[in-house]
Amino acid sequence: MSFADQLTIIRRFLRDPNGNIWSDAYLKRQYNDVQKDLQNRTSILESYVVQRVPGVYTVAYMHDWEFGYLPLCAQASYQCLRQHDSAVFCHSWEPQVVAGIEADATDAGAHVTQPWEGFVGETIGEPPRFKFPTTQRNLKFIAYDEFPLFATTKKIIQSRDSSYLVTQGRPVAYYEFDDIDETYVLYPRPPAVWNEELDNAEGMIVADDGDTEDVTDGQIGYRGGTDEPSELGVAFDLVNTTDNVFLVFDVDPVDIVGETESGDFPDWMQKYLRAGVLERAYGANTDGRIPSLAAYWGRRYGLGVRALKRYRRNRVKDMNNRLVTQRPGNRRKYKHARLPDSYPDVQP
Repeated sequence: MSFADQLTIIRRFLRDPNGNIWSDAYLKRQYNDVQKDLQNRTSILESYVVQRVPGVYTVAYMHDWEFGYLPLCAQASYQCLRQHDSAVFCHSWEPQVVAGIEADATDAGAHVTQPWEGFVGETIGEPPRFKFPTTQRNLKFIAYDEFPLFATTKKIIQSRDSSYLVTQGRPVAYYEFDDIDETYVLYPRPPAVWNEELDNAEGMIVADDGDTEDVTDGQIGYRGGTDEPSELGVAFDLVNTTDNVFLVFDVDPVDIVGETESGDFPDWMQKYLRAGVLERAYGANTDGRIPSLAAYWGRRYGLGVRALKRYRRNRVKDMNNRLVTQRPGNRRKYKHARLPDSYPDVQP
């Protein structure tokens, strides 16, 4: 259901069809605020994404100010190299030379402008980074090649492996590289799958004929000839979980901008959003303020929050979970006294 249809329903309950008391801009602002409040209280919206290894980006930039001038079709951007004052440098000793001090920093290895350059066999000086999805609010699960990864820190990795930049193998952990651009690094560095056949095409496959690219995450939105993900609630991706990163996360709802948009919540949850908007509208300090109706719609909204929490608990309860350890633990064997095998049999 579009926001225009919901606005009509909301105004019908407000008895203000012409917007004499509550403007469209006010109701839209309250609707976006209720979306975030409902998600924060229930965490009902979840999504997943499969990210390629190495990551695929549409453009790379160096300076922070360049991000504001990127085209809208280049939202899957990668900030490369490092900054020092107003300059960009590759190696750690370069800022020392610029500052006129002794260049004693050791920084061996190559620095890349796209993540895939770190998988071509060169000794790298920085780990290839991956970006968390832009709509991610809270990461719930991450796996590589269908094997779960545990969270760690860069400090712990450096303390245990001094050559962590060049260590390769199946990743067992990940750590956040930077909180600002929300990137993470896999440890150890996984191998890249370069050759893949798809409709007699060879090389690193980005998209096939009929695929719609989602520029927000750099992933395939859906494939031609199938139902759109908005109808099924499932995102169709060209790549699978084999040799790729699979993430499950809570979604941060996107604000409604146009009246033709429907938002991230499905139709059967939107009635709770409308109840929250009506509670705030009737409770606002306007000529239409009615505290009793504000309390009524507040109880309806609270009932929806409890219902969604119960739905979420029951959904987890119905799962068939199996908890196993990664390797069997040490089991103590209790030895009991027994006669030797050579002892003759004694009959009663």
